Amino acid sequence: MLAGATVLVVDDDDGILHLARKSLERAGARVETCAGAAAASTQLARETPDVLVLDYQLDSAETGLDFFRRLRAQNVRVPAILVTGFTDESRVIEALRAGVSDVVPKSGDYLDYLPEAVARVLAQVRLQRASDEALLLRDREAHYRTLSEALPHLVLTCNADGDCDFLSKQWLAYTGLDARQSYGLAWLRAVHPDDREDVRRTWLKAVAGGATDYRHELRIRRHDGAYRWFDMRIVAMRDAAGGVHKWFGSCTDIHAQREALDEHERLLASEQGARQIAEDANRSKDRFLAMLSHELRTPLTPVLAGTRLLEQMPELPDAARAGVRMIRRNIELEARLIDDLLDLTRVANGKLNLTLETVDVHEVIDSVLDLFHSEIQVKQQDVHVELYANEHYVRGDRARLQQMLWNLVRNAAKFTPDGGHIYVRTRDERMQMRIDVEDTGIGIAPEHIGKLFNAFEQGSQNLTRQFGGLGLGLAVTKALTDAHGGSVHAYSPGAHCGATFSITLPTAEPSRGEPAPADAACPHQAGALNVLLIEDHEDTAEVMAQLIRGLGHEVSVAGRVADALALTQRMPFDLVVSDVGLPDGTGLDFVQAFRERSAVPAIALTGFGTDEDVRRCLDAGFTSHLTKPVDFAQLERMIEQALAARSARAQAP
Repeated sequence: MLAGATVLVVDDDDGILHLARKSLERAGARVETCAGAAAASTQLARETPDVLVLDYQLDSAETGLDFFRRLRAQNVRVPAILVTGFTDESRVIEALRAGVSDVVPKSGDYLDYLPEAVARVLAQVRLQRASDEALLLRDREAHYRTLSEALPHLVLTCNADGDCDFLSKQWLAYTGLDARQSYGLAWLRAVHPDDREDVRRTWLKAVAGGATDYRHELRIRRHDGAYRWFDMRIVAMRDAAGGVHKWFGSCTDIHAQREALDEHERLLASEQGARQIAEDANRSKDRFLAMLSHELRTPLTPVLAGTRLLEQMPELPDAARAGVRMIRRNIELEARLIDDLLDLTRVANGKLNLTLETVDVHEVIDSVLDLFHSEIQVKQQDVHVELYANEHYVRGDRARLQQMLWNLVRNAAKFTPDGGHIYVRTRDERMQMRIDVEDTGIGIAPEHIGKLFNAFEQGSQNLTRQFGGLGLGLAVTKALTDAHGGSVHAYSPGAHCGATFSITLPTAEPSRGEPAPADAACPHQAGALNVLLIEDHEDTAEVMAQLIRGLGHEVSVAGRVADALALTQRMPFDLVVSDVGLPDGTGLDFVQAFRERSAVPAIALTGFGTDEDVRRCLDAGFTSHLTKPVDFAQLERMIEQALAARSARAQAP
């Protein structure tokens, strides 16, 4: 009857307290007892009971009714039963007016009747609480509905089962539907057919799963048949017991945002597509440039080798020798233009690799001027070298540094008339060294200074027609200088006043104890090498074989992978020099098979000069790589190294 209820009994008679406890506990109540008002106040401060049972006559001047009134004055709200021995009706009315829930006469069997009185009071309390909650809910619902009419959103409410029971005027005006035909789940008829089933399923799942809110983006049909995107948000409204008794939802128009998002996604997809197209085009361009490089370099090799053979002929007339040198210079220039084109591609793709070491810039300058000695002599130009820098070591790639300075000196020689002057100077500059290449040539107009380091720029169309060239050298020089942590600038007082190009590089401490680089002029190692030359281009194979034989070595020539492998099975070789592109495979195929039975040095020859080409050759098993047209001085050094390696193997125990 009273399971779980807490009852506080206040009476100054210990015997009655004992009997009241037994009676109420038999009915399932948890009972606390106090003998007076003071003890009861203390107990109430600790815990609020479900029902207070007060004797009218206590042990003090304060009656039980007075004590109850004092509790009310202190805002302590506890349902109370007043037990009194008086039968005066006026006192009963007085007690009820004061707020007492019930008055129980103190008759002989009233203790047996007390549990029933307590149960009746508890039932009254529950009914009153439910009535108050229902009234509150009605007031709240009326408030929300009034509020919904003032909002621009589309508003709906649903009962605990998820069935719609209210739609705002905005909803009805927007959809053009009748309210009575939209209750329950019929409101889903206004939802786009592609969204409807998903909304119905997820909404009922949220209701059944005890969710606290529900959110979904959906399209709702307007009265004219057009659909717009809305963000639907429905939240649960809970009663005092924590159960869901109502769902309140609103739909916010997000059509503009969705259109903007769709447009953004479309643009993003378009941009990604354009980027993919650009990347594909860039890869195609790289492949084209690599193939173009190969096709341009391959025929240059036999021509360059032929000029070297001619220059080695002691009986060649001086006039013919000068012509041969002119041919060689132009072939080397053609090869440099191809290198510049590929270097520019490497820079643009972020694939420019540097082999860093401590380099003496003064030595690099000397080597560059040696390369230009004959060309400068032809134009009768005077070169003045003033190497004043005390700190002339840098951390850099020796070949790239030479390329940078080669471009500047070549530019100076190209744009300086016959009999002009070129000045190459170095000086210290705040933990950096500065290299100036000054000429007395045609100069640079001020408006062209800023464009000189752009690819394919030469200042003006007239210069391009007059002097030729692709306008790549300075662009490559700037990229290489930037990669070394330096800077390059151009200065000129104006047209016909000469120009100065300056490179500034951070200096480094000179290396100590490093072995000197091998000198190409060192005497040859004793003995001859047995060399396998693999080359399918007949002219190149013939002239290269002559050059290598001229160095005193034996040469066997093969034009196919199969022929080369057959030769290696018949005789041993000390060195392999192989083209990469062959009719029945590649030089990579050959060297991978060759490495299964031999570890002798192998040099790859290719017209493809990218870093990736070099890496693939070395990974396949080649020990070194040369790009066509072949630098025969470098090839001679590699042959000398192979000869030294063979001698070392022969002397090993």
